[in-house]
Amino acid sequence: MLTFSQRYGYKSSVLQYENASETLKKRVFASFYKQEFDCVLIDWANSTTEIEEMMIEMGVLYEYPQNDFARKRNIDALQKYIMSAKEWYIIFDFIEKYLMHLSRDIAKKMSQQFNRILEEEASAYRIIDNLVVPLISEQEIESIETSLAIPYDSVRMHLRKAVENFANRKNPDYENSIKDSISAVEAMCCIITENKDATLGKAINALENKGIRLHGAFKSAISSLYGYTSKEGGIRHGSIDFTDATVEDTKYMLITCSAFVNYLIAKWEKVK
Repeated sequence: MLTFSQRYGYKSSVLQYENASETLKKRVFASFYKQEFDCVLIDWANSTTEIEEMMIEMGVLYEYPQNDFARKRNIDALQKYIMSAKEWYIIFDFIEKYLMHLSRDIAKKMSQQFNRILEEEASAYRIIDNLVVPLISEQEIESIETSLAIPYDSVRMHLRKAVENFANRKNPDYENSIKDSISAVEAMCCIITENKDATLGKAINALENKGIRLHGAFKSAISSLYGYTSKEGGIRHGSIDFTDATVEDTKYMLITCSAFVNYLIAKWEKVK
């Protein structure tokens, strides 16, 4: 039996997937407004602010800001655009565009605030590296964010692409997300073994020569994941026949491969 709050929409035990409630949108916008417009003094002799630039990109700028009154009308236009949008994903597009215009520290702060709102409103999405992605636990988010901050460009590039393809709300590309997740592990193994042309299967076996010893069962598990993506008709062969990758498959590969990259780096740092 549903409780009062659940019946009338004050609280839901069902995750909002491909949906964004009015309350969620209002809270996100209120958090944005408080950060950007409460107690902010603008020198209107200067050029358009970055927030107005964001509104121009979104196509919702009412007029170029010349004073506080014009600025208020811009904010009203933005709020109306977000709250009246029929597409559920508009609020998440707004979050991503906004975070892209912030400094690293402020983006981190606002991501934490937005994630708290998403959690409290039972949303099926969270923010990772300024992108909105389907629900992942705090520990899993931390693992992915750690891997996205590593100093190895080729590995980081694959992981970033994996997140972007996973996070694309209009046209998610699970196939390529999985491919880039496992490619990140392969790239990390190639860096450690100093063999840029090695496949993951060969590179995994060569890790021991660099002092990195993996338990047999662990090595077998990673090799099996690689086999899953490399077999005939599999993802890494680019076969059009592989069309059954799900959001659960993709999330699992992204989390597992990010964690394994972090694990390899930690092991490698001990023996370098």
